[in-house]
Amino acid sequence: MMASIPSKTDVLVVGAGPTGLTAANLLAQAGVSVIVVDRNLVPLDMPRAVMIDDEGCRTIAAAGLAEPLRTISAPAQGSRYYDEHGAIVSEVGPGNTDYGWPKRNYFHQPELERVLREGLQRFPNASMFDDVEVTSFQQTPEKVTATIAHAGKTMTIEAAVMVAADGARSPTRTALGYAFPGEAYDQDWIVLDLARDPDQEPISKFFCDPARPWVSIPTPFGGRRYEFMLLPGENREDMLRHETLERLLAPVRPLPPEDVTRAVVYRFEARIAAQWGEGRVWLAGDAAHLTPPFAGQGMNAGLRDAHNIAWKAARVAAGADPAILESYELERKAPAVAMVRLAVAMGEIVMPVGQTKALLRDALMFGLDRFPEARDYIVGMRFKPPPRYADGLFLGLNDPNQPPASLIGQMLPNPLLDGALLDDQLGLGFALITQDAASTAWLNTMTLNDWPTPITAVHIPTDADPAAFRPLRAHRDQIMFIRPDRYVMTAFSPAVADRAWSEALGAII
Repeated sequence: MMASIPSKTDVLVVGAGPTGLTAANLLAQAGVSVIVVDRNLVPLDMPRAVMIDDEGCRTIAAAGLAEPLRTISAPAQGSRYYDEHGAIVSEVGPGNTDYGWPKRNYFHQPELERVLREGLQRFPNASMFDDVEVTSFQQTPEKVTATIAHAGKTMTIEAAVMVAADGARSPTRTALGYAFPGEAYDQDWIVLDLARDPDQEPISKFFCDPARPWVSIPTPFGGRRYEFMLLPGENREDMLRHETLERLLAPVRPLPPEDVTRAVVYRFEARIAAQWGEGRVWLAGDAAHLTPPFAGQGMNAGLRDAHNIAWKAARVAAGADPAILESYELERKAPAVAMVRLAVAMGEIVMPVGQTKALLRDALMFGLDRFPEARDYIVGMRFKPPPRYADGLFLGLNDPNQPPASLIGQMLPNPLLDGALLDDQLGLGFALITQDAASTAWLNTMTLNDWPTPITAVHIPTDADPAAFRPLRAHRDQIMFIRPDRYVMTAFSPAVADRAWSEALGAII
C-alpha cells in the first residue's frame, strides 16, 4: 500500500470525515491532484450527524453529487417543542428553499461518507488511503511536507496545501500549538440510534422537561435518534445498560436489542481554535470548531469550511499567492463563533435543566404567545446567521456606491431558471451573471476560455420569476462575479468593467 501512495500532490487532505471528503471532491473536480489520508483502519460505521442543511446540500451538489445525496436523504418538515406536560410550546415549519434545497434534511452519516468516497473514484487525480497517520509536517514558503506512517513504515508527501480535517482532537492543531478554548457542558447526553422506529413523523421533537430533557429526531431508513440528558449522580455505564434504555424509552416504544444501532454517551462541547492555520496548513471542521448539537450545525459548519477553502487551495495549487488562504479564517471564523453561540442559546431556551430555568422558559414563551412571529423567530432559529461574510476576499464589500441591497459578500440565491436550479447553469467554478443589455454586450467581448480556470457566463432575462430573482435585481445593471463557493465576490458596471475585471482576476490568480 505504501508504495502506491504518491510522494507529491497539489493538496493533502488529512481526515476522511464529511469535511475532508467534501473538500477532496471539490478539489479533484477543480482539476488539482489530491490525496486523502485517514488514521482509521476502516471508515467509521456510526450514525453521528443526522441533519444536513440547505447550505450543506448545496456544497455536496457543487461537488457533482446532488443526485446521490437525494437518494440518501429526506427533507425535514420542521420542529416541535413540548413542555414537561406534553403540551406543544411551539411548532416551526420546513422553511423556504432560497438556496435550492430544503432547510433541513435527514440522512445517515455512513451513507453520506460512502457517497463522498465513491465520488472521489470519479477522478484519476484523487487518491484515498486509510490506516495512514500524519506523524509530522514542515512547511516552507513554497510547499508543505508531511511525514506519514503505515504498518511501521514511513514516507513523505509534498503538497502545495495541507487541509487538516482531523477531528476534535486534531494532531495537526496540537502540532501547530493552537489553543482550543471553550467549554464542555456539565451534562452528558445519551445518544441512541434505533432502527424500525414506530414514529415516522418527519419532525424533530424537543421535550423540554426540566426533570430530564430529551430529543427525538427522525433518520432515514425507518430509524430514529433519541437523546436523553444524564442527571447528576448517573454514570455512563449504568445508563447504557439495556434495561436502563428500556426504561427511558418505555413511554415511547419497546426496545428489542436488535433495534439498537448505536448507544453512546457524549459530552457536548463549544470550542473555537484560537487560530485556524498559517502559510500552507489550515484546519477545517471539528479541528477548528466544536458546536453543541442543539442547532444541528456541527457537520454543516464543516461543510461550509470545505467549500470555502477548497477553491482557494485549488487556486494556490495553480500558482496563486498562498496569502489568499488567509481569507479562509477571516471569512469563516466569525460565522463559526456565531453558530456556536446560537447552539448554546438554543440549548438554554429549549432544554432547561431545573425548575428555575423551566419557569424562565415558560415565562418567555408565555410572553411571546402574543407575538407568534417573534416566538417562531426564536425557536425556529430565524436568528441563525445568514450566509454572509463581513470581511474577506471580496471587492466592493463596503463600497457606498454599491446598491443598498448589495449581494457582495453574501451567498447567491439559487432559484429555478428555465426549469433548472441556477447553480446547475453556473457551472462548477467561477461565473459571471448579467441581467441587462449593456452588461451582456460587455460580456460578449470577453474571451473567457483564455483564463486558466473555467468561468461560466449566465444571462438572467428580465422576465425571470420576479419574486425568486428579486435579490439579484439589486445588481440588474452590473456584472456579478460569483466565486466557486457561490458567494458574490464583486459586481461592477459596464463603464468600469475592464478595470474591475482586472482587479478581480488579480485577487485570485
